[in-house]
Amino acid sequence: MQRYLILLLALCFPAVMAAQKYRPVYHFSPKHGWIGDPDGLIKFRGKYHLFWWGHAVSNDLVHWQELPYPMQGGDGTFTYFSGSVVVDKRNTAGFGDSAMVAVYTLHKNDSVPEAQALSYSNDDTLFHFYKHNPVLDIGSNSFRDPQVFWYAKDQRWIMVVTHPHLHKVSFYASPDLKHWEHLSDFGPMGAVANDWEVPDLFALDGKWVLTIGQGPNRMQYFTGHFDGRSFVSDPQPEALWADYGPDFYAARSWRNADDTASTRVTWMGWLGNWTYARDVPSRWGKGFESIPRDLSLQPFPEGLRLVQQPVPELKVLRRDSIVLPRRKVNGQMPLTLFGSNSYELEVDIDLQTAKGAGLQVLLGQGRSFVVGYDVQQKQLYIDRSNCSDTAFSAHFPVRMSAPLHTRQLQLHIFVDAASVEVFAQQGKIVLSATTFPSETQTGVALFAKGGTATVTHFIAWKLEK
Repeated sequence: MQRYLILLLALCFPAVMAAQKYRPVYHFSPKHGWIGDPDGLIKFRGKYHLFWWGHAVSNDLVHWQELPYPMQGGDGTFTYFSGSVVVDKRNTAGFGDSAMVAVYTLHKNDSVPEAQALSYSNDDTLFHFYKHNPVLDIGSNSFRDPQVFWYAKDQRWIMVVTHPHLHKVSFYASPDLKHWEHLSDFGPMGAVANDWEVPDLFALDGKWVLTIGQGPNRMQYFTGHFDGRSFVSDPQPEALWADYGPDFYAARSWRNADDTASTRVTWMGWLGNWTYARDVPSRWGKGFESIPRDLSLQPFPEGLRLVQQPVPELKVLRRDSIVLPRRKVNGQMPLTLFGSNSYELEVDIDLQTAKGAGLQVLLGQGRSFVVGYDVQQKQLYIDRSNCSDTAFSAHFPVRMSAPLHTRQLQLHIFVDAASVEVFAQQGKIVLSATTFPSETQTGVALFAKGGTATVTHFIAWKLEK
């Protein structure tokens, strides 16, 4: 019997591995099926909740438990589109003390108008469809993605919701989550080349920040002032982007229902791009979320900018650190690290005489994912054009860049099976990308072009759950 079991496992293991290929180790992914926008990010009773409208919970933003499908009682004529979840501590809606209430877009499958609807939960797990839905319907086919929060100063709920084709967001107020009053509109402003979606509004370091997804894959933001009725943006000559990579979208912030005085703002985005998200080659499902990121606003010569840092809770995953001494690089310098693609790197590079420098990760079979700096162009870039099997989409092999003027490059990089997230210059610039390498592409190399660069700091950790 034992010999039979061993033989059976040996025969089945390659199939199991193939089915799980590209599944991340420490990024949240569902057991199966589709995941897109992170919805309903709420901390309540010591647990962080993540919806998509599936549901998972975590005690630490790192280890997640997937729960049963939460949405109950719909009639099957609509799809649950993006939204948010609140904790109704004052029972303003009459669903019960501290009921969780999901506010989302009810998208009719026959393309009639999009409207906003409610479902409520008294056990933080199953959400029951409100029989008098929708609660906000303006007769528009393009009106979606409500983000709702309690505005303590006026003792009422605020909703931020988009009109995608008009490049506008609207602000509404309600005493009870059921009856909504239009307050004001914002936009068009900033980048308007594509639809506006998945808005968020939060207080941060003495300002208010309005974030808006511009499909298919970008997040722009505005700093300014919100008085409970309208948002007024600070002067801003150009669009400000939260992430310069091809795969960071629909980011939303956690609302802390356990400690309303908390000033920590943490968000998570979808590591995906609508151009090819349905076609990626993973067999276990489609899509996964970014690592959670703590946000701050910091002053720079060009103005206030959104700064993102990986949450410190991720440090519990660190194993087997490798520290390299200061070294000069001219050309390519292969490194011996972990032989796997689940790790974290901190690398500081003095560019000195080099015209370009950086790292290759996911290196092997003549392929790699490049994180580099171009001195002449004054650009930090990522290049996945020769990293993966890209047959699933002609749009996938890209090189993307962010403006940066420096001779001292600071990189903090997270690699996880099918993604690379790069935090540069202490989080001022972020580039996130998915990629689908073979299992043998586990190499790492430093490089310098057109001269010599010096690596002044290098530490790597293998990451394991």
